[in-house]
Amino acid sequence: MRRWVALPEGTCGLAETAAVLEYLAAQSARQCGPCRFGLPAVAEDFAALARGAADVRRIDRLHHRLGLLPGRGACSHPDGAARLAASALRVFADDVHRHVHTGPCRAAYAPLVLPVPAARPPEEEEWR
Repeated sequence: MRRWVALPEGTCGLAETAAVLEYLAAQSARQCGPCRFGLPAVAEDFAALARGAADVRRIDRLHHRLGLLPGRGACSHPDGAARLAASALRVFADDVHRHVHTGPCRAAYAPLVLPVPAARPPEEEEWR
């Protein structure tokens, strides 16, 4: 099922997407490489992009990572997160260019619009 969200004018779509990706990375089961390493790396790269701290090499690395995630996890969680990130890079391509070449927009530091819960990773459990 596809969901569409209309962001109000003046909202930073990159910052909103970064928050969702951070949440998705924190909510993974951490049972396979894509969830344990891939999602946090993608979330970190996207957060850097939203803050204006990404250069062209980091964007290339992000695209590369997004190509590695689908189909490799124990479930479809990393697939969906990768599709979200790839879609945001396409939809907000002009914003990506501006964030990389001229710095973040003012809205990147504004309060988020989407109701995304705080990203809290599950407590590390000890093996018995």
